[in-house]
Amino acid sequence: MAGKLVDAGENRILNQLFEATALDTTLYLRIYTAPATEPAETAVLADLTEPVATGYAAVALTRDTDWTVTLDEAVCAQKTFTAAGGAWGNCYGYYIATTSDNTGVLMFVEQFSDGPYNIVDTASIKVSPKIKCA
Repeated sequence: MAGKLVDAGENRILNQLFEATALDTTLYLRIYTAPATEPAETAVLADLTEPVATGYAAVALTRDTDWTVTLDEAVCAQKTFTAAGGAWGNCYGYYIATTSDNTGVLMFVEQFSDGPYNIVDTASIKVSPKIKCA
């Protein structure tokens, strides 16, 4: 399964390709604990909730070192999130945004096909983002 490009992400990419919008050199991988259902294509950052326990932080993804593109698919190197100092509860999926806080743009989102994962203190979750253009 691959993450889906949301409307705001589509708009951001088109503006970067065809307008004067600066290119995002770093994106941020983030985990969501709500909603429990797959976010809509119209989702924005405010629609998603991250874990609030100690030890959680968004992971920076660099364009030229983290991604491999083959034909119509981009795959990111696996990233690990580890709860440290408290449980995160149920994690339903991941998303990629232009910032590590909610001031940016939601680009991609994917609900875990075999989730949710209940992340207890010291547990880890590994994510390998995959974006497919169709």
